[in-house]
Amino acid sequence: MNSSPQSATMRQHELIPVILTANKRIRPRLHRLTFYAEAFRTYTLSGPDEFFGLVMPQAGQEFRPFPVDGINLRSAVSAICEERRPDLRWYTIRALHSEEATVDVDVVTHGDSGPGSRWIRRARAGDTAGFFTCNDLWRPTESAQLLVADASALPALRHILAYQENHNPAMLRATDVMAVVTSEDEVEPGLATRWETSVRSLRIIHTQPRQEADAVVAALRADYARAPGPGYVWASGEGELAKSVRGMAVNEWGLDTTDVTWVPYWFYGRARP
Repeated sequence: MNSSPQSATMRQHELIPVILTANKRIRPRLHRLTFYAEAFRTYTLSGPDEFFGLVMPQAGQEFRPFPVDGINLRSAVSAICEERRPDLRWYTIRALHSEEATVDVDVVTHGDSGPGSRWIRRARAGDTAGFFTCNDLWRPTESAQLLVADASALPALRHILAYQENHNPAMLRATDVMAVVTSEDEVEPGLATRWETSVRSLRIIHTQPRQEADAVVAALRADYARAPGPGYVWASGEGELAKSVRGMAVNEWGLDTTDVTWVPYWFYGRARP
């Protein structure tokens, strides 16, 4: 796995045609997609939670490259005629395998409730798509850090932990991890087994859908009631969850907004912009 970051400067984004080589269901609602493109042989990740736009052609159609104006991918997709307009959703890279020229992506599906979930549940090896390159969001820190993720963000969280293990393992001892889970059907097993002896603390919160934010806020208040808050926070997943953790970090722990990375991967009842 190649996880070496580029410089902090923004890379020039591009739309890469990719071929799906595998669609493995590793849990009932968790799929691991493997995409191939020759461009991945020389591709370098900007960081461990790098995200990308997956451009999915309509059923029965092949992906056709199209011009993208700067990084305004949404506008470029909207400009395509309706009968050929692909769908667009955003995901994070789980692993880059340069020698094989492939990228792994773990995606939680929810039936046919959205175009991304619908495409992924039906996708087969040989299907084509577009891969729009983006950037990472988490940043390395020398401060004690808190990483919070729901099921949709756990692949990125695992990649962040692996990156630190490879590049600055001492920071793991100053890292608190909180994972919030509403169903084991959407979570790759083994998070605690793999990481609980390496990080300062690791908690897995089991809760009901739409109760994630309240459950995490209550758990964090208890955890940091008698200890200093973290110096850096990365909170990713459902929008209200990420926003609530950000609010706690700024309003209760006094962190500057520059020391909080909050990433709304998805929202209840609506698609991510």
